[in-house]
Amino acid sequence: MSDHTLLLAKAREYDAQGDVYNAVKLYKRCIKLLPEWVEPYVYLAEIYKKRAEWKPALYYAKKALSLDASLADTWWTLGITAVALGKARLANSVWSKFGPSNPRAALISLQLTHSGIFEMIWAKPLDPARAQITSIPHPDSDRHFLDTVIFDRQVIGYNVANRRRYPVHAELGLLQRSAYFTFSCWLETPAQKDVKTLERLCIEANLGFEVWSKAAKVQKQVYRDELQEFYSGDIFQKTEEDLLIAIAAKQEAHVEQVLRAWTIITLKQYYALERH
Repeated sequence: MSDHTLLLAKAREYDAQGDVYNAVKLYKRCIKLLPEWVEPYVYLAEIYKKRAEWKPALYYAKKALSLDASLADTWWTLGITAVALGKARLANSVWSKFGPSNPRAALISLQLTHSGIFEMIWAKPLDPARAQITSIPHPDSDRHFLDTVIFDRQVIGYNVANRRRYPVHAELGLLQRSAYFTFSCWLETPAQKDVKTLERLCIEANLGFEVWSKAAKVQKQVYRDELQEFYSGDIFQKTEEDLLIAIAAKQEAHVEQVLRAWTIITLKQYYALERH
């Protein structure tokens, strides 16, 4: 095995271990040794894409494609970075290479990483690289209801809900912040119909709604065919217990108005309303 091949193998090892500093260092040494070697450019573009460092990701993706225009995944990386940098013409040119698509056909699940953990949320695809969040993410995630984010093409697992499998993609960064804020409160001993009533009231008022109970946040991982499956707990397995819920609204007054209507309809109470 040649020296440059050994160097690339060591770089790949660092990359797999999450040692970005040494991986990047060795990839760049590979390029210095063999400037026409495409693999190091591909791997550097991938690293910078995952780190949302869009300018170097764009640079290395272009370099890789100048050496080998058949790299479909690298074309997709170029499209994502073009979207992130506001280069709409370049992005559209890339997407046209993959033919027509219907990204609005279904929800997808995004994986957020924050506070040393990951969180599964729902989103509506807007195009091959952008999606609008339809969940109410945890406050530590720095994401909000209806934020527009960038997501990766690669499917990293499946979120199983209501007996359906939804593809899971990594969220790569915030593109546009929505006008919604996140609020939470506890509902006193709600039955399933009470929670459904609050959800309906929120939808009618153009507010986001989600249950933040522990049961809803627990995720199990099942490994099958090297892809993970994530199963959310059923929020209605245990009724007649206090329930933590989240509401997304532009103003706190809108939240209070919906909650007051809910207490009148259900004769139940809420407490500990908080803005995050």
